[in-house]
Amino acid sequence: MSLLTERVQCRELLDKLVPVEEAVKLVGDRSKIAISGFTKTGEPKTFIPALARHLEQHAPDTRIGLFSGASLSEEVEGPIAPFIGKRGPYMSSKASRKLIHAGKMDFTDVHLSSFARNLLYGFYGGIDLAVVEVSRIRPDGSVVLSGSVGVSAEALTIAKKIVLEVNTAIPDYTGFHDIALPSVHPKVGWPIPIVNVGDRVGLPYVEIDKSRVAAIIHSEKPDYPVSFKPTTEVETRIAQNVIEFLMYCHKTFHWGSRLPPIQSGVGNVANAIVGELYKSPFQKIRFWTEVFQDGMMRYVEDDEKFDHASATSVSFSAESRQEFMRLFSRCREKVVLRPMWLSNNAEVITRLFVIAMNTPIEVDIYGHVNSTHIDGSRVVNGLGGSGDFFRHAYLSVVHTPSVRRLRDGRVVSCVLPYVRHIDHTEHDIHCVVTEQGFALNTEIRSARRRAEDIISKCAHPHFRPVLHDYLKIAGDGDQPRLANMDLLEGWWKDYDAACSSFPESAA
Repeated sequence: MSLLTERVQCRELLDKLVPVEEAVKLVGDRSKIAISGFTKTGEPKTFIPALARHLEQHAPDTRIGLFSGASLSEEVEGPIAPFIGKRGPYMSSKASRKLIHAGKMDFTDVHLSSFARNLLYGFYGGIDLAVVEVSRIRPDGSVVLSGSVGVSAEALTIAKKIVLEVNTAIPDYTGFHDIALPSVHPKVGWPIPIVNVGDRVGLPYVEIDKSRVAAIIHSEKPDYPVSFKPTTEVETRIAQNVIEFLMYCHKTFHWGSRLPPIQSGVGNVANAIVGELYKSPFQKIRFWTEVFQDGMMRYVEDDEKFDHASATSVSFSAESRQEFMRLFSRCREKVVLRPMWLSNNAEVITRLFVIAMNTPIEVDIYGHVNSTHIDGSRVVNGLGGSGDFFRHAYLSVVHTPSVRRLRDGRVVSCVLPYVRHIDHTEHDIHCVVTEQGFALNTEIRSARRRAEDIISKCAHPHFRPVLHDYLKIAGDGDQPRLANMDLLEGWWKDYDAACSSFPESAA
């Protein structure tokens, strides 16, 4: 309790401390709740599971709207999923995915920077309750957030009522944040004066209306760790090809001594790329990204290799979190956490010449990208911030293994004639990278020339003949010619046969 009273410096708000079992009674049927959290960090780890238990026991027919920055841990989202009627803008929960596919949960996949602003604009209606994890409440009632920002500042600004979850199991994040909110029409937006990755334009805390704070609850739950598998040979080759592409651009486009800031997606391939980048000749590397993650920790103590990083969340495995805690003060000097409307802001991404790099489910030979749906209909997660970055980046790089194995054991190509769900069009992608190589889309070329390049340089050799056969069916135009359905049906049979005959030695 002594640590809690040290963290809650505003006596007026400390008097609102209640057990979580009382706080969850603020939620009613059809309540819209906006919460903290972004990739397992900063989520209300005490309130949301307690709310799930309460609803299961006392109000099983309740349905709520749940809005977060991005994905939550399964430990948090899994129990509450049966009570969610509306979910946005991103999720990676198995429980929620099952309900979405069954038509029992409405899920809207929105560009993250847009979603944050849409909350302020009122596009999703009024927010009844904000539930935000904080690491400190300052004497005037303003709050210091925890290891993520996401939509926390927006939620605290517009919600009718507020629950603050003060977590004493996490460090005090004072000094990490740069909090600023976008303008709302009819007020004209202000130009964002960020010209360097480390620039700060806002406040290190969030100002709130104390009268709307309905409850304070105490949490002693650390963030759930992110699980990463050991880096595979394929992932290493993808990363090496990305570095080769960057070296090519460095020479071709006369970058001089500085690499443009890097946006790195989340996951094993992204960590592999960050690791290979550390071994590259580039120095004073800057990250303008969404998540500061495992692969970036090695940079923190190296002043020659690392300049600054900007993100909206830190997200680590258990091992890297220990390293983060060891270097906490150093990270506070080098890493700034911003609201996701700002971390993903088009104006800043363009101004800083950010190089965007993300991993999709599949790409097609024309350069379109599917990041979210298996077979065009089964949602996996959301597109997250990849669209924010791909649309506005100096260079947009999509990287993926050339093949993937299905649950039934078959191996399919991740380079297809056309993707069945398009998240990013060919117009936004400058380079496709697989473990086979990379294909550029920075020159003026016809779609057919681009397709030939992607097939020959990025597709797995086993699938190249059948992909070239598709190009013959497609003809000389820019898009596939689908009039002759007999030919197309025959092609898919040939493709299925290629999947079934994929040599195990090449998997």
